[in-house]
Amino acid sequence: MVKVENKETLRLLTRRFMKMNRARNVIAVIAIMLTSLLFTSLFVGSVSMILSKRATEIKQFMDSAHAIAQNLSEEDAKRLQQTIEQSEDVKRYGSGIFLGAGMDERFGFSVEVRYADENMAESFNCLPTTGRLPEKENEVALSSTILESLGVTPKIGEEVTLTWEVNPMLKQYKTDTFQICGFWQGDKAVLGQMVWVSEAYAKENRYPVTQEELENGIYNGGKEYSVWYKNLWNLEKKTEKISKAAGFTKAGTGMEVNPAYNLFEEDSFSFSSLIIMILFVILAGYLIIYNIFNISVKTDIRAYGLLKNVGTTGKQLKKIVRMQAWRLSAIGIPIGLLCGYLAGLYMAPSLNADAAISAQTGKTAQTVVSANPLIFLAAILLTLLTVYLSSLQACKMVERVSPVEALRLAEGEQSHRKIKKNTSVTWWGMAVQNVLRN
Repeated sequence: MVKVENKETLRLLTRRFMKMNRARNVIAVIAIMLTSLLFTSLFVGSVSMILSKRATEIKQFMDSAHAIAQNLSEEDAKRLQQTIEQSEDVKRYGSGIFLGAGMDERFGFSVEVRYADENMAESFNCLPTTGRLPEKENEVALSSTILESLGVTPKIGEEVTLTWEVNPMLKQYKTDTFQICGFWQGDKAVLGQMVWVSEAYAKENRYPVTQEELENGIYNGGKEYSVWYKNLWNLEKKTEKISKAAGFTKAGTGMEVNPAYNLFEEDSFSFSSLIIMILFVILAGYLIIYNIFNISVKTDIRAYGLLKNVGTTGKQLKKIVRMQAWRLSAIGIPIGLLCGYLAGLYMAPSLNADAAISAQTGKTAQTVVSANPLIFLAAILLTLLTVYLSSLQACKMVERVSPVEALRLAEGEQSHRKIKKNTSVTWWGMAVQNVLRN
């Protein structure tokens, strides 16, 4: 017996089997395409839900940083800033000072007067789109919504008079006239409208709040920090590490993770549901592709037996079946990826229906659809895994079959077909018998 070692011969045999089973090929490609489509649409929809929820909360609560620290005294702020600057996990950070609430009867919304550097203003999604942040004491940057309520034209160099609350307990107020150095389009759906003043103005006019006053709910004059890490892994541990290093040991003090990045809250995305859905897709794809390959191998069992008779090993026969599976996958998976992404794109607004409903109640909802390459990579790998599992039984069948057994099975199948020709068996009856036989 001569063992066939030529790889080109195996490829040739694979192509011949593919030509022999064109109808099988079409059905298998459709099954693989559907499996790939289900995985892709599942991942696109899941990631869309996560990113949309995050974008909605970031815009609603006006904070895009990974972690935040608010209402700090001067001493605590210096200690925290030093720790942040020394941390290897921190990519960048922003700082600011809360001066007080804007006071004007023409405001039909919340207004806050603050100092913020560029990073902090970006965190609040309130960077000037026209002009810049304040640099001089008489400069101010604010939203167009505030200017419209005051009857001031949004224009660089225009003067605007603002009153803000220095101390809510003592009812102290301060009124100053500023020149507009920057503004942006305001959004009434967010929690508050920002007024940015210069650092020099903030330091000169801030209320010298004490630690005791901060604990009693007086936040005017408190310092704030926004921190971005190098990645999103272990946000809780990183934040806790910085807080402890800065000397914050009491619960509720120091830094905390932005809730928009907390994926494990009660109302956040359910990863257990995603895993269950992945298993269901694998099971569905496995059952379909498994039956296709099994029926195909049984149909061609005589050919496999003859190949084994002339020297082809069981391992090489397995390789022929596996190569057919990979070639069919190479056709079905790309089509499934494209169709799955389009399906996910179409489904995204429906999946985020809760966010859309919340938008009607005054909140801001956004729908974000991701085309991250990792989504497609995960869909490809899981589809290939499903195809691999589905072809295992077929590979074992061709590996173990002997030439005599292959001939007997083939003759039995032919005589079975002749008997069936003389009996009135419907297509669904044959399907039931096939299921019972398996």
